[in-house]
Amino acid sequence: MTDCALIMNTIFGYDPKDSTSAPVDVPDFTASLINDVKGMRIGIPKEYIGEGIDPQVSAYLRQAATKLEELGAVCEEVSLPHTEYALPAYYIIASAECSSNLARYDGVRYGLRVESDDIISMFSKTRSQGFGDEVKRRIMLGTYALSSGYYDAYYLKALKVRTLIKKDFDQAFEKYDCLLTPTAPTVAFNFGEKTNDPLAMYMSDVCTIPINLAGIPALSIPFGMVNHRPVGLQLIGKAFNEGTLLRVGYTLEQNTRLTRPRPFERGELA
Repeated sequence: MTDCALIMNTIFGYDPKDSTSAPVDVPDFTASLINDVKGMRIGIPKEYIGEGIDPQVSAYLRQAATKLEELGAVCEEVSLPHTEYALPAYYIIASAECSSNLARYDGVRYGLRVESDDIISMFSKTRSQGFGDEVKRRIMLGTYALSSGYYDAYYLKALKVRTLIKKDFDQAFEKYDCLLTPTAPTVAFNFGEKTNDPLAMYMSDVCTIPINLAGIPALSIPFGMVNHRPVGLQLIGKAFNEGTLLRVGYTLEQNTRLTRPRPFERGELA
């Protein structure tokens, strides 16, 4: 957590050349490294620990919640009812933005250019050779979602779903200081294991995508191992409330064995 706080101190803040940057004050995030969660209220969304989540991942989440309660926090189940729509909404929105933003990479203004006999062929060869399979897949999906006759049915509807997802989080944060979920539905898989299965790869993002749609911060922390594969837990907070996440994460780090230099055993408390 200390490394994370130091990095946040460096990268946080307003950049006048970045239109997505917010003009907010930069706090000292190291001041949030407090080993204390007494009185804090932490929600555990039931949609993140049910069907599709590896039971061993859920078990580690429950162990983390038990530890936080032992340290004085209150952990309660909460519902984020529109979570099930986050994955399709995200991949429609992300693909549409991908299609729109990457249209500028045409081999003329900047970036890669593959020489050819005429401009149309140059465009085609540049984009064919300059983008990988996943990028091409998202450009095609996004172009389809933004095309005439499909914009309202797909992209506009996805934007409305994004609003509902944000409202779910807003309502949860009226009662809770932060939320605790898995980072991924499974333990880590082998490098390249799911490369040829895009849908399986997309499903790996099911726990983190709602945070991106809602525009709020989240912190992923290691919390144990299963067969020498790491398990990640995620803390989710209100917008610009990264300090709370660092505080809870630091407390877990200091009161568990996250930093012990040995593999965790199956079923062992992290």
